[in-house]
Amino acid sequence: MEKIWVKIARLSRYTYLRVVRIKAPAESIALGMALGVFAGALPFLSLQMAIAVALAFVLRGNVIAAALGTWWSNPFNWALIFPLLYMLGKVFVPVEVAHLSIHEFVNLPLLELLQRSWKWLLITTLGGFIAGIPLAIVTYFITLRAVLIYHDRRAKRRLERQRRMPRRG
Repeated sequence: MEKIWVKIARLSRYTYLRVVRIKAPAESIALGMALGVFAGALPFLSLQMAIAVALAFVLRGNVIAAALGTWWSNPFNWALIFPLLYMLGKVFVPVEVAHLSIHEFVNLPLLELLQRSWKWLLITTLGGFIAGIPLAIVTYFITLRAVLIYHDRRAKRRLERQRRMPRRG
């Protein structure tokens, strides 16, 4: 069990360093990361990164940070995230969606499957917007602070190194 936590800690540190070391203004990085987190809350599984990158391009956020921001939503936690987004969306859209078993899912004609699933998609997308906006706002400010602190510490280390080096001349 300890190995898993060590791997998670290393991955978190690696992702943090990848974000704060991006050569871009802190505001651009924070906006990109926030847009990525927002897109990660949407139920469009294979399109989340494309949505985040497109939003970052249009809103002048950092594209790399936007792509990295979508990683919080991944196949390991989709089974937890999307039912929560569905429940959140269901609060605002009281449409009943019939339960669909695996057997029905496999044997249903495509047209009927699409007719039944658009309601689920609508509700989950609304839940994604409702959850994604506050998550994105919090992510913006946390990322902005982290990048500014990292840049400030890096500038102080560089200045300290310059002071220690003897002047040539």
